[in-house]
Amino acid sequence: MQNKQDIYKVDEAATRAAVEKYLLQAREYAITEYIPEEASVTASYSSMPRSNTNVTSDQTGEIASTNVDEPERRRQHVQRANQAINRLGARQRSLISMRYMDDDNVLDIDVACEMDMSPRHYRRIKSLALYRLATTLGLIVISDD
Repeated sequence: MQNKQDIYKVDEAATRAAVEKYLLQAREYAITEYIPEEASVTASYSSMPRSNTNVTSDQTGEIASTNVDEPERRRQHVQRANQAINRLGARQRSLISMRYMDDDNVLDIDVACEMDMSPRHYRRIKSLALYRLATTLGLIVISDD
């Protein structure tokens, strides 16, 4: 019987994609403002017969709840991403911030040149940083194998 150290296999591509999606969403939330939903006040006539379901809907209440909850959810998402990034080492933190949090449409090669790194060294540091963020944010994806 072989002693197996790796109980779970990490799906590296899916984990990297999950972290990148989380970071890009945090950047979007940080630079955009939530536009509150508004209730429709114009009643529309419909000749379609209604069935009696004994279910009432509260459109205004649902919209009010969304308008209160959504900005707070976005703020917490950005705050959590920033806290995780701040736990990284200085080089990894600046790499992740420049690549994902500062500007739109930043390429890896641009960040590598700005940080005076070879593309290979940049990829290695980025990979480590993304894995650390995945563990901090709880975004590790386990493969089915």
